[in-house]
Amino acid sequence: MLHKVLIIIIATAIGVFGLSGCKKKSDEEAKTAAEYKAEAEKEINQENRDAELDALEKALEEDISAE
Repeated sequence: MLHKVLIIIIATAIGVFGLSGCKKKSDEEAKTAAEYKAEAEKEINQENRDAELDALEKALEEDISAE
């Protein structure tokens, strides 16, 4: 169950970043999907997964309404 939730959150995060467009960073390279996944696995845990999911859903809704 937790694994599926993490996969959904990661896929949503990748989608948000993908929909927002590619902005070149002047001195840094863009993160890879594997780097985002590793970061999400470190930051998202059992206690905060609902809050993280809510934040992602809110970000998606804001992006959709901005278009």
